[in-house]
Amino acid sequence: MQDLLILILSLMLLLVAMAVRRHGHASSKAVYTRLATSVKSTFAGWLRQPAIVIRDRATAHRLLVRGCVGGSFSNRPPSMAPSAVLSHRRYHNLTSAPYGPFWRVTRRNLTSEVLHPLRLHRYAAARRDALCDLFADLKNQCTSSPDGLVLAAESIRTAMFGLLTTMCFGDGVDADLIRAMADAQHDLVQFFPELRVFAKLPAAARLIHRQRWSKLVALRRKQEEMYLPLIHARRSRQRKSGETPAYVDTLIDLRVPDDHNKRRRPRRLTDGELVGMCSEFLGAGTETVAAALQWIMANLVKRPHMQEAVRREINAAVDEDAEEVGEEVLGS
Repeated sequence: MQDLLILILSLMLLLVAMAVRRHGHASSKAVYTRLATSVKSTFAGWLRQPAIVIRDRATAHRLLVRGCVGGSFSNRPPSMAPSAVLSHRRYHNLTSAPYGPFWRVTRRNLTSEVLHPLRLHRYAAARRDALCDLFADLKNQCTSSPDGLVLAAESIRTAMFGLLTTMCFGDGVDADLIRAMADAQHDLVQFFPELRVFAKLPAAARLIHRQRWSKLVALRRKQEEMYLPLIHARRSRQRKSGETPAYVDTLIDLRVPDDHNKRRRPRRLTDGELVGMCSEFLGAGTETVAAALQWIMANLVKRPHMQEAVRREINAAVDEDAEEVGEEVLGS
């Protein structure tokens, strides 16, 4: 709403200035010039946001890793993440938050509590269950298909989403709910390209593209209906000693700084931010890993000599009659 009011006021000022210029004198023209300059600068801030793309790896390393220019290249262009769009950029997740205290705290929480190598053993049982489910699904497709056709992509995506759901919300999530969450997440990912229209003048874009906005609101409401009961259940439950914390547990306990008011004390994440971060965790982990595994399998099929090399490496690590390569072998 604020963007729309600014747009209307700017247009009104421009129309008044044009009328003054048409019927006024030299002093009025000076007023017109100042008003026009102000309006142009306002539109320039909305419409022109240059992006710098660096293709040279040495230059990128110098700017990002060595940090010879401070934090100038630590930020990113405004994100079209649903949480940011729906909240008018008041609520963020890791992919949409600007570089600052909030981003650093949430990123540190993810890397230290979930993705750190010393923490990965916590989810070994969940990974084994996901692997067994994947094998069972692929075997079932192979035996039930007349020509032995297997749609591995969907099986991989389903297994990964189930694993990440356990990592995010803990054990005990209903299988039907997991499938519904996966479908909702897939619909949201497919809708991402449609969000570009809200990058500039979002208030006006919501009026022009009302169907897209309504669909985005409906997709997020569907996620909230599925995620919030799980979040509230994890918040109210009494944790057992030595129990493996889920990702949402770390977010519930987290205190984040307010980038807009640094004098305020660190606060808890809102329900909207929790839903956005859980959706980000499930979506990013599922799609990236599924795409990587599909690419690996395609290259193994295309290049038989690579299959032989992988087979030799497996035989060197485990017995030939072993059903799987354990994590202890992969980590050695």
